[in-house]
Amino acid sequence: MPLLLNFFGMTIVVLTELSLGDVTFLFGHHLVEAGEPQLVVKLLTGKSSGGELLVHRSDGMLLQRRVFRGWSTMPPPLPPFAVLDHLFLVMRAVVMAKDDATVALIGSSCSPSAGVATALAGRSWRPVSGQLLVVDRATGHTLPFQVPLDLRGSALESARTGGLIGPESAPGSWRRAQPTLAGESVLVRPELLGPIVPVTARLAPPTLVRLCQGDGDRCRLEPWAFQPHVWPPNTSDLADAPRYRLLMPEFGGAEEAAALIDDMIQETPCPGGPRTAREHLAGLTTSPST
Repeated sequence: MPLLLNFFGMTIVVLTELSLGDVTFLFGHHLVEAGEPQLVVKLLTGKSSGGELLVHRSDGMLLQRRVFRGWSTMPPPLPPFAVLDHLFLVMRAVVMAKDDATVALIGSSCSPSAGVATALAGRSWRPVSGQLLVVDRATGHTLPFQVPLDLRGSALESARTGGLIGPESAPGSWRRAQPTLAGESVLVRPELLGPIVPVTARLAPPTLVRLCQGDGDRCRLEPWAFQPHVWPPNTSDLADAPRYRLLMPEFGGAEEAAALIDDMIQETPCPGGPRTAREHLAGLTTSPST
């Protein structure tokens, strides 16, 4: 059965042989019942070389054919960012928003980004994306990409201790991911953290915060020039984005880190560019690649 999803004002038909439960768990907030499709994405399995991803325009023109290697590749397969590089910039990050501010927490899969995001949620910050920063290249706005948050290590233990995940959690709100060298991983739907940013919103350009391990037992947040890894590469879309380094102890520190970010955002004036304080409805401004 085809699925209809809307990402950033663009309606996409998804035809897949994969589990519909997997697709709806990952992208359920983007499911819609009606809309004029602009792209058709086919996810096929059963081939000796692995799965296959096909992207067509609504008129049937093939835009892309590639091997499907899972949901975590860069650029991600859904929405098909590889054919939308003129519209969107993407970067791996956990993204949170509060009032007029949007923060992208940047770190490796083993970093405490998820734990800091959970602590920010306790300070009235709302999830924008559990995995990916998406920026509208035409306007600079941050766009919600509401997919699950990946909890590992201390963040996972805190979620269990606090009852965020477990037998009493809402059915379908979390699931175990495939074990990796980094240890146990659990994906949780963003609404488990609290109220989320609507997928139709356009938010302020992001402040970038890179998480690093410090050499002390306290957290420290400081301005720090660094070059984020973005897709498409070698773009200057985030040239004016404020940048910080968040130094954290080897263990713990999520609550202290969240307090520092909360204080920093309240003290920092809005950066230059199209800073739109409140949420505006998202809509596609140009067409998919031809």
